[in-house]
Amino acid sequence: MRKATTNCLIVLALTASIASVVAEEQVLLIGTNAREQGIYASSLNLESGEFAPANAVGDAPRPSFLALHPRLPLLYAVTQEQSEPAGGVRAFRIDSNGIGLELIDRESTGDEGSTHLEVCPNGEAIIVANYTGGSTTLLPLDGDGKLGPLSSLIQHQGASVNQQRQRAPHAHGVAIDHDGNFACVADLGTDEVIVYRIVGGSGLARVSAWDAKPGAGPRHLTFHPHGRWLYSINELDSTLTVLSFDRQTGTLTELQTIDTLPADFQSPNTTAEVVVHPSGRYVYISNRGHDSTAAFAIDGETGRLRLIEIEPTQGGHPRFIGIDPSGKFLIAANRDANNLVSFGIDPQTGGLKPTGYQVSVPQPVCVVFPQ
Repeated sequence: MRKATTNCLIVLALTASIASVVAEEQVLLIGTNAREQGIYASSLNLESGEFAPANAVGDAPRPSFLALHPRLPLLYAVTQEQSEPAGGVRAFRIDSNGIGLELIDRESTGDEGSTHLEVCPNGEAIIVANYTGGSTTLLPLDGDGKLGPLSSLIQHQGASVNQQRQRAPHAHGVAIDHDGNFACVADLGTDEVIVYRIVGGSGLARVSAWDAKPGAGPRHLTFHPHGRWLYSINELDSTLTVLSFDRQTGTLTELQTIDTLPADFQSPNTTAEVVVHPSGRYVYISNRGHDSTAAFAIDGETGRLRLIEIEPTQGGHPRFIGIDPSGKFLIAANRDANNLVSFGIDPQTGGLKPTGYQVSVPQPVCVVFPQ
């Protein structure tokens, strides 16, 4: 009896050890600018920040942004198809290992230059920002997560002061509130964040808009974990704006706009991505030109920001930064350096420390973290 008990304990210990090793790895799915087989997979060691080699796993042409279904093992990618209009969305089933992808569906967004998407929290729809065409599209999802034909396309109107970049609308990023009632869409061309009410999971109705400073160029948006604050990264003037969000009416009110660059930096720069730490204590943005991540502390009472530091991303044109779900590591996707680079996050200060690890990926532009 003692021998059987001992053997049982050994098996349990080995099982726990194996589970611990597995738990240390976070799968990464990576969107790139590749015209074929544009989705790659790697993994991140959650103890060291080391990457596994990256391999192509999904056939999607130039998948500029990826999003996960909130409940099902599904991945969605905006794509640039050969059809007209060229904007598309492809849906993939993720295998049990988290890295194999099976194409299960595709649909047109009804417009050109589809650049960003987000899935509603209830899994009933996808909302897409179409940069070239300057519109917002809604595509419904069925109970299995498959795509339905687009059911709503709202054409944006207007222009702004930058004659090279703002002569027409350019919808660039989508953020859906935690309750799934409103979609906030950043329009770089019109200097607006437009708020749409999501109607019945199949329609959009404009309810309000926040007007950015002329020439700011709102690009991407993200909500704070508690849902009361929305962050707008403004591409053209390298600023970050904190907006309060009324969860009942969808109204946005500006609280603060802060620079993302050192005061002595005078060369050209555009910002790209904004992400909030899972703790809700810090927010990070990427600078392209300065090629850095700016880290800010969030005042828990007022929502206002304080600069912590600006850390080089160790590569050119960091089009994307993201934080793994554990909150331990920030990943910078340097498009022009063809690499992902990992940085440890200090949980007490929010500061970044390079791990010394990177992985080669052709023109990476987005990373998601399936769980």
